[in-house]
Amino acid sequence: MEAINLERLKRHLLELAEIGKDDTGGVSRLAYSKEYYHGIELIKKWMEEASLSVKTDAVANVLGTRKGKTDRIMIIGSHTDTVEHGGIFDGCLGVLGAIEALKVIDEAGIELEHTVMVANWAEEEGNVIKGLIGSGSFVGKMEDSIPAIAEKLKAYGITPEDIRKSKFEDLDKVEKYLELHIEQGGVLEKKKKDIGIVSSIVGEERYMVTVLGKENHAGTTPMEYRDDALIKAAEMMLKLNKKCRQIDNTMVVTVGWIRAFPGEQNIIPGKVKMTVEVRSVRDESIRKLVDYMKQLCGEYNCSYEQTLAQNPTFMSSTLMETVKEAADDLGLSSMVMQSGAGHDAMMIANVIKDTGMIFTPSVNGVSHCPEEWTEWSDVEKSVNVLLNTILKLDKK
Repeated sequence: MEAINLERLKRHLLELAEIGKDDTGGVSRLAYSKEYYHGIELIKKWMEEASLSVKTDAVANVLGTRKGKTDRIMIIGSHTDTVEHGGIFDGCLGVLGAIEALKVIDEAGIELEHTVMVANWAEEEGNVIKGLIGSGSFVGKMEDSIPAIAEKLKAYGITPEDIRKSKFEDLDKVEKYLELHIEQGGVLEKKKKDIGIVSSIVGEERYMVTVLGKENHAGTTPMEYRDDALIKAAEMMLKLNKKCRQIDNTMVVTVGWIRAFPGEQNIIPGKVKMTVEVRSVRDESIRKLVDYMKQLCGEYNCSYEQTLAQNPTFMSSTLMETVKEAADDLGLSSMVMQSGAGHDAMMIANVIKDTGMIFTPSVNGVSHCPEEWTEWSDVEKSVNVLLNTILKLDKK
């Protein structure tokens, strides 16, 4: 059974982590920054060392290709852009792990039936222009988003035509897509499982809610005469939290940003703006909680505006079964689980039916911060599962 070279992969991950390393100990390598372009030069170098032919498209996706015996295509991908002060594994493990797997296949002289592409997708995180631009452009699913992001695209030298011409011309030949990623949560660690087999990626809706009250003097207005917008917002948050738990114990609701106006210590807030984000793999659960939020808005004198709507995405049973077989063959424990975070795989799955994801444990369940970590032993296990899943899929 083929196995990866952990020391080589570790060296690559740590070398990439130096690009954009900041004074928090984290990595800030945002899409389309000079650090991002510096990083993809390394990616291209390592792809070439793995005998991949390398192309960078008009939206800065980096695509490395190993020609197979046929023109049937399998893509292995993820991203290397980061959030501000991010960790070293988010996305990067999937890209560098894929390059390592193809390097091992090359060293072993294995001839594959499929043409295999390694994809480093641009702007997955969405902190610069919009999330999933790279993978979305590749599968031709960004057209509807262009008007809303045209000015941001222009600021980074990207045109609407660049988005359009980045659609892959041989999409009809792509049969399978596989993505390795850190879990970014604590389930695998708590369950003491080596590998997560992703069954679905949550749907998500976001709203900007504006709560109105009456601005007044904080000292001279008795409690019984107050119409405090912040108190209303707090009551709404507690009620949404409680209702979420009642509807579906796999659903989550988050108020991640809130601001009171005018924001002075001696003035009762007359207005509050806050985000409400709902995530679940069950669309009916999202609908119930959003309907409840709208009901509360009526009761508390609020308005709301939807800022994101994303349907749940389900992974291929064929890919899930193959990942399980690869993990079993390596003597590793695994479990089926959902992803609470968005990934390029959900964009690809719009077009490529056989899409799957592999998760590896995150220490203490933390990500998107300098403390993000995955043990090197888990890195080795997960990339060996990726390698052997590729070899198994090649025969299917």
